[in-house]
Amino acid sequence: MDNVLETYKGKTLSSVPSGYVPFLLKDLVAKATSDVLYIAGSGNELEEVASVMRFIAPDVEVLKFPAWDTVPYDRVSPSAGVMGARVETLSKLAFEPSAKKPRLIVVSVGSVIQKLPPKKIFLNAKRVFKKGGVFHFNDFLHYASINGYMRVEQVMEPSEFAVRGDIIDIFPSSADEPVRLDLFDDTIEKIRVFDPVSQRTVREIESYEIGLAGEVVLDNNTIENFRNAYREAFGAAGLRDELYESISNGAKYIGFENWLPFFYDEPLLTLFDYAPSAEIVSGANVTAALEAKTESIHDYYLARMEALQNIHADETVYRPIKPEELYLSKEAFDEKLQAKKAVFLSDLSTPDDEKTINLAVVPARDFSYSLKVSLESVYQNLKAYLKENAALKRIICFSNVKAREKFAMSAAEYGFDHLESAETFEKALDLTGRKKIALILLDLEHGFKSKTMCVIAEADIYGARQNRRTRKVKPEDLIEDISSLEIGELVVHTEHGLGRFMGLATLNALGAPHDCLTIVYAGDDKLFVPVENIDLVSRYGADDENIALDTLGGSAWQAKKEKVKEKIKEIATSLIKVAAERELKTTDSFVPPQGLYDDFCARFEYHETDDQYRAIADVLKDLGKGVPMDRLVCGDVGFGKTEVAMRAAFVVASM
Repeated sequence: MDNVLETYKGKTLSSVPSGYVPFLLKDLVAKATSDVLYIAGSGNELEEVASVMRFIAPDVEVLKFPAWDTVPYDRVSPSAGVMGARVETLSKLAFEPSAKKPRLIVVSVGSVIQKLPPKKIFLNAKRVFKKGGVFHFNDFLHYASINGYMRVEQVMEPSEFAVRGDIIDIFPSSADEPVRLDLFDDTIEKIRVFDPVSQRTVREIESYEIGLAGEVVLDNNTIENFRNAYREAFGAAGLRDELYESISNGAKYIGFENWLPFFYDEPLLTLFDYAPSAEIVSGANVTAALEAKTESIHDYYLARMEALQNIHADETVYRPIKPEELYLSKEAFDEKLQAKKAVFLSDLSTPDDEKTINLAVVPARDFSYSLKVSLESVYQNLKAYLKENAALKRIICFSNVKAREKFAMSAAEYGFDHLESAETFEKALDLTGRKKIALILLDLEHGFKSKTMCVIAEADIYGARQNRRTRKVKPEDLIEDISSLEIGELVVHTEHGLGRFMGLATLNALGAPHDCLTIVYAGDDKLFVPVENIDLVSRYGADDENIALDTLGGSAWQAKKEKVKEKIKEIATSLIKVAAERELKTTDSFVPPQGLYDDFCARFEYHETDDQYRAIADVLKDLGKGVPMDRLVCGDVGFGKTEVAMRAAFVVASM
């Protein structure tokens, strides 16, 4: 089988919309002779690519490697879930740098530039428990303490373990569920997977494997390495730091992962070292994401250094290490990609040349804009689109069963045919091969059309989920629905001014029909506004046949806007002046009387909500400032505004 990646090496593949990326990777992995490492532009893209790949290519092993879910130089540690996913992937790559069959390793920019611990810590960290096997209690306690597990009373979260007589509960950071070892003396009688919430057994298993809970191993060697490196970097002043004292005592310190290089006596690695033979595919937004990430790392480092110079006596000292010790620089990252002859993806359409191959894939048409016309127009446009692409494999993706069923019912009313549900991608391809339209459960953000496939996402039909919420009531002059406009009605466009709405027109844009509002201006000039930009248009509010329309492209409308802006500035200046004068005035300072105030609050027969607590605290803070109060407390009927006012009144009346 030819390795198509050899053809693509060092080149840019253009016309690759985001929804097509997992399908492209599926083809690349199927024809690859080694692992494929895909660099996503964001954590969200990483999750979507991994999720879609697992559905469309269930035989391919997909390894996720997310970035820490903390900001650079944070005072907190990464979450157990993120650390578990990272450790699981690193462990697999350490044991099998080249798998028997190609795998897909999905990473983000943040995770791929972050430096990693030596492979040896994973090679010695696996422990396997078998039913009927021997359990060495003291050895386990030592293993758990140095490998990042925390002893608790009851296991609820990853990276925890508990000892309750002859029962040992363990929740590995890379697992979805914890296990319970039932011991008789030092023999493992049962191994049970259990629900951490109910603590009830889910099922019994024969064996179970655990590994590291984090990327730092706290044994005698790593503790000594840290102590030496910390002293060398920060001198005698650092010996009194809480971090130094905690690690010296063999205890984890929150956020201590940010000093990762100090724990190991050999250079840190990168993900490229863990997967040395992997072919690299770089996503469309990687360059921009890399620039943003490296800039934020630099900014956080400078902020820490600045704070270090202005440290107060009661503050915990944070001594950051240099960015280049923790992260690959942009230049070093680019060198890695060039050396590996990475394949670069672009969502732009650029012509073929010696460095570019145009895959001629386009995003699926967005039908959600037609919702501003009517729901019927959405279905009719979709029906026509599917008919146009009858020669392709047609698939529609839905986020859940309810959405799929709702679509199927509505589509039947509008005369759709050849629709059939599929629970697997293999079944979907079988249906499309028989000219059916397959309806599958796949949470794809956007669809695409290639030379062989036409894939439509739920969001392409109804819009993104966050845009499908029930609309709030708006002022009457704002237009929510085109059907509420009458032909000849006066409207105002934010950029072009006053004109008359003269109905809808369908124009061809980029080869696809597009619904537009037609607005006529002075001189019968016409402006076509795509229906998705209806928020730029509002009603004028009054109609007069003799009113003068603005000139399209003229300066009168801009002059009117500038005049209004100047008026707004005058009003704002006046308001600022009033606020400043209020701040300069003084008045009595009102402080809640101890005891009396508490007795008064205790008579409130309900439990205060969090918002009530905040509002009360803010009001009392204002009363104690000694300046006139300027605060508005808002809330729906029955939300507790009166109690806020009563407590404020009591404080004032008590003085």
